[in-house]
Amino acid sequence: MARMRLSQSTTMILRSLLRWPLRSFLTSLGLALAVASVIASLFMNDALDVIVDLAFFQTNRQDAILLFADDVPESALEDIRRLPGVLQAESQQFHAAKLRNGHLEKRVAVEARRPGADLSRVLDTDGNPLTAPPGGLLLSERLARQLGVEDGGLVEVEFLTGKRETHNLYVTGVVKQHLGLGAYVDLEYINSIFRQAPQFSTANVTLDDSQIEALHKEIKEIPRLTGIIEMTVNRRSFQDTIEENILVMNTVYIVIALLITVGVTYNAARIQLSERARELASLRILGFGRGEVSYILVGELMLIALIAQPFGWLIGAWIAQAMTNAFTSDLYAIPLVLKLHTFATGSLVVLCASFASAMVVRRRLDRLDLVAVMKTRE
Repeated sequence: MARMRLSQSTTMILRSLLRWPLRSFLTSLGLALAVASVIASLFMNDALDVIVDLAFFQTNRQDAILLFADDVPESALEDIRRLPGVLQAESQQFHAAKLRNGHLEKRVAVEARRPGADLSRVLDTDGNPLTAPPGGLLLSERLARQLGVEDGGLVEVEFLTGKRETHNLYVTGVVKQHLGLGAYVDLEYINSIFRQAPQFSTANVTLDDSQIEALHKEIKEIPRLTGIIEMTVNRRSFQDTIEENILVMNTVYIVIALLITVGVTYNAARIQLSERARELASLRILGFGRGEVSYILVGELMLIALIAQPFGWLIGAWIAQAMTNAFTSDLYAIPLVLKLHTFATGSLVVLCASFASAMVVRRRLDRLDLVAVMKTRE
């Protein structure tokens, strides 16, 4: 039982916390908010990583997209496969359309692809590939909600390209996605409702990087080809922009967290040193070493900082959830992605800043004039 007894210095720390509970709580709350600000900024990194990975590396895995002015016969896909550097080619159609359900209307691009497409896929938020069932539309959850339809409902689709016809199509599925207002159909099905032979308007391709220049020269001779979108370049540009913006945002939030931490900890330490100067000086006179006396001052502050951590995690998670709700729009939804390293980083930043601030005040304790302090009245 004697070994389990707390040391006199630790007992003094706990007694001080209980003596001033409101001040201890407010100090802990300030440090918790500092932790939360770091978590709120870092969570966005992981959320955007998920979105970028789904949008640019899992959904759209092609190296380039060939765009045609008009729909071309499916047989032209073989000509594309014979182009220099083309390793794989898949057909796809895009049709601008107005989707209506009663008075509700939304203008979107209807995408048509073959089942089992590998280069341009439809994925849900968990990364599971989906195929648009024949005989209707597969809608993103956000688009279905805005149109007020559910799985099995009927939607009027006015196509603004191709034959420019209007058809009533059933909603054969609803998928939850992070980006865009997606509307998807089976490629053979859309060819059938347009009463036309198999056609496509874009071709997704993978490329041999060593033959890019030869490909650019060759595609200039292809009739009705309006352009090429190099997805590799787009991915790199998008990632660079995201990383630059994230770096600025993280820097701002971490600086704010450091300022909060330094301000709260330093002020708390100065107040404690001012109030307990006689007590600490008495301990030195009674034979306590500098380390033991410093432990009382610094230990109390670090104990408050440790108590603040779980509260900071909870507040940070709540702020992250609020941010995902606030940033959700017609075009995208930010996923709530909270990883262990996000919480660990937030705690590490605040604990290190707290310790550094406490050590600055500790230097004043080392230079304390014991005789002068003991002469002062409380």
